[in-house]
Amino acid sequence: MSKAPDFSYTPEQVKSLSETAIKDLEARLKEVVAVPAAQRTFKNTMLAFETATSDFSESVQLPIMLAYVSDNADLRKAGQELELKISQYSVDLMTREDLFSALNEYAAKGEKLGEVEGRLLEKTLLDFKRNGLGLEQRKKNKIKKLMKELIGIELQFSKNLREVNDTLEVTETELKGLPEDFTGRLKKTDNGGRLVTLNYPDYVPFMQNAENGDARRRLELLFNNRCAGTNIKLMEDAIALRRKIAKLLGYPTFADYVLADRMAKNSETVFEFMDRTQAKLKRKGRKELRARLKLKGNGGKTLDAWETGYYNNLLKKTKYSIDHEKIKEYFPLETVLKGMFEVFGEVFAAKFVPAQLPVWHKDARAYEVKNADGTVAAYFYLDLFPRDGKYKHAACFGVRHGRELAAGSYELPAAAIVSNFSPPSGDIPPLLKFDEVVTLFHEFGHVTHNIFTRAKYGKFSGTSVSRDFVEVPSKMLENWAYSPEVLRRISGHYKNPSEKLPEKLIKKLIDAKNMDSGMGYLRQIFFSVLDMKYHTAKGKVDSTKVYEKLMKKIALIPMSPGTHPQASFGHLMGGYEAGYYSYLWSEVIAQDLFGAFEAAGVMNPETGAKYRELILAPGRSYDEAGQVAKFLGRPAGEDAFLRSIDAA
Repeated sequence: MSKAPDFSYTPEQVKSLSETAIKDLEARLKEVVAVPAAQRTFKNTMLAFETATSDFSESVQLPIMLAYVSDNADLRKAGQELELKISQYSVDLMTREDLFSALNEYAAKGEKLGEVEGRLLEKTLLDFKRNGLGLEQRKKNKIKKLMKELIGIELQFSKNLREVNDTLEVTETELKGLPEDFTGRLKKTDNGGRLVTLNYPDYVPFMQNAENGDARRRLELLFNNRCAGTNIKLMEDAIALRRKIAKLLGYPTFADYVLADRMAKNSETVFEFMDRTQAKLKRKGRKELRARLKLKGNGGKTLDAWETGYYNNLLKKTKYSIDHEKIKEYFPLETVLKGMFEVFGEVFAAKFVPAQLPVWHKDARAYEVKNADGTVAAYFYLDLFPRDGKYKHAACFGVRHGRELAAGSYELPAAAIVSNFSPPSGDIPPLLKFDEVVTLFHEFGHVTHNIFTRAKYGKFSGTSVSRDFVEVPSKMLENWAYSPEVLRRISGHYKNPSEKLPEKLIKKLIDAKNMDSGMGYLRQIFFSVLDMKYHTAKGKVDSTKVYEKLMKKIALIPMSPGTHPQASFGHLMGGYEAGYYSYLWSEVIAQDLFGAFEAAGVMNPETGAKYRELILAPGRSYDEAGQVAKFLGRPAGEDAFLRSIDAA
C-alpha cells in the first residue's frame, strides 16, 4: 500500500525540483528511444513511456499544488515558477520527434493489444499529433514557441487573480440587511466603516442581502473589474495565440482543435446544443425576469447586474418564505460534513475516517477513505476557509493519481477540496448557506471520481477524462442535496443539533429549486457561447464588446457600464477554454444517470456500486459515452435534464 502524500517541501527544494525531475525523466526516455525498432514491445516502449511520464507528473504535482494553498509566500512563488517550467517543458516533451518515432515504430508492428492498452497507444500518439508532430519542422517549431508563450500568459492571468486584495469601505448604514455574523467579522476602519473584500464569503452575501443599492453597485463595479488593467490584454493575447496554433495545426478554429478529442467533436455540435437548450429556456427566463422586475417596482424594464442577486434572494423570501440567512443556521459545517460522509459512504460502500496525516496548513484536515473490508482506498483532504494568497474559488485538486505500479501494487489516489467558506464568527461556528452545501456536494463529486478510480494507467486515472465528461460526477452529486432524506441527515441547528431542518423548509427548498433555473441556465449558456465565440473568431477579438453584446442578448441582464468581467473569467485561462459548455453538457448526462438512483432510491447501494464500477472506476480507460450506455442500457438523452429544470 502506498503511503499518504507528504507536503513538507521547502522553497529551496521546490526550486531545485524542476531540474532533478526533468533530469530523471530524460534518462528514462533516453532508454525508450534507444530500443532498436525490431525489438520494440508494448512494455519497453509504450508502457515505459507512460510509466516514466506518470512518475514525473507525480513528482511535481504536490509542490505545484502548494502554489495555490500554501501560506508561505516564498513557497507559493517557488511553486508558481515550477508550474511554469514544467508546463513549458511538457511542450518540449510532446513535440519530440524521437519519442514520436519510437512510439510509431512500435505501433507499426501492429501487435494485438487489449482494449485499454490499444486506447493508451492511440491517445498518446494523438497527443503528439495535436502538438504538431508529423508537420514540417518550421511549423512544428512555431507551434512549440506559441504554446510555451501561451502557458506563461495563462499562468500570469491566474496569479494576478489569486493576488487580488481590493476592498470596499462601507458605512454601518450600508450594511443594513446583512446578518450580525457577517458584519461582525468585517475589519473596521479608522473612519468607523467596515471593509468588504472581494472574496466570495464577503461578496455573495453582500450582493444578496445589502439593502443599499448604491453600495451593491460599487461592490459589483470593483468585483467585475478585478485585474482589468492587466488581464484583458492577457486574455486577448491568449485568444490570438490559440487561433494561430489551431491554424498551424490545420483546424478552422481553436474550438474545433480542442473539440476534436472531446465527446462533442466540433464547434457546430456545441453551438447547436446551446441553441437548442436556449430555445427551451428563453420563455422561462423571461418570465422569471418579469417577476423580479415586478418586485423591484418603479416600472423598470431592466434588472442590473448588481440587482440580480438581491431581488432573487428577496423573491425567495417573499414567494417561498426562504431566508437563507436563517436556513444556514441548520447547516453547521461539521454537521454537514458528518452527514455527507455518512450518506455517500452508504451509497458507495466506503468510510471517510479522520486521520493524522501530513497536511499543508493547520486549517487543512486529512481522511483515509476505506473500503467496506477496511482496506484504505484513497486519501482525502479539506481546506475550507479563505486566507491570503490562497486559491479564491472552490475546487477539487487531484493530489495524486491512482495507477498500477511496476511491482503490481496500486498507487492510492488522493484528492482535496479547496474552498472559501465563511469562517467562524465569534461564538457562531462556520455555517453553510444552502448554495454552499450544493457547492460542497459538487466538489465532492469530483473527489469521488479521483478517489474511486481503479484505472490501470495514470493517463486515464480519475478526472483525466474528456473535458466535457469531467463535470458528470460533480453535477450528479448535487442532486443528493435536494433529497428530503439527505437534507434530514446533513442538518441540525447549530444551537441544538438534534433540531433538523423543518419539513416545511425542506419542501420549500425543493419547490424553489427551479425558481431561477431559466435565468440561471441562460447565464450558463451565455458563458458557454461567449467562450465559443472567442475561440471561433476569425480575427482579433474585442473581448469586452463581445461580452457586453452576448450578456444582454442571452443572459437578459446588461453588463454594468465600466466593468470588464472577462478579466476575472479564470475558466478560460485555466483549462476550460473552448470547453465551458462542458458544465451543461455534463449535467445533461448526469441527470440521465441520476434517473437510475431516482428509480432505485437515492441511497441504494447496488446502484451506487454499479455507478462506481462503470462510471467512476475506469476514468478514461474506455469511451465515456460507451460507459454511460452500459450503465443506462441505452445512449444518454436530454429529456431527464429538461424535466429536472421544469423546461420539458
